[in-house]
Amino acid sequence: MSSSELHPLADEVSQHLTDPRKTFMMLVYCDVQSGKEDEFKTAFHPALKATVEEAGNFTYRLIQQANIPTAFIVIEHWQDLQSLDDHLKHPYLEKLLSDLEPLLTKPPRVDVFQEYVAL
Repeated sequence: MSSSELHPLADEVSQHLTDPRKTFMMLVYCDVQSGKEDEFKTAFHPALKATVEEAGNFTYRLIQQANIPTAFIVIEHWQDLQSLDDHLKHPYLEKLLSDLEPLLTKPPRVDVFQEYVAL
């Protein structure tokens, strides 16, 4: 798959992977406007339910920082880049991203992690 066929976020993630066929994790940091935390969680709920059913997704969780309630992190674990790309092209995710944009104080930050396991 060429980078021109990838969703823009999947293309960005691909730049951090040594092998797009291997499992990887992402942390997506979201800073929400004060007073919009419940609206943010409500908007996220359908995507949380749907994503864990997707082939290639191992983990998709939203956590809220206890001492900074406007700070959220999405924890994602994917089988491979193709699985992430497929996820990003679902209509419910496009809606989520559109719904979240006005609730955020700045664009989300994404960190990509390669997984190393003892064999």
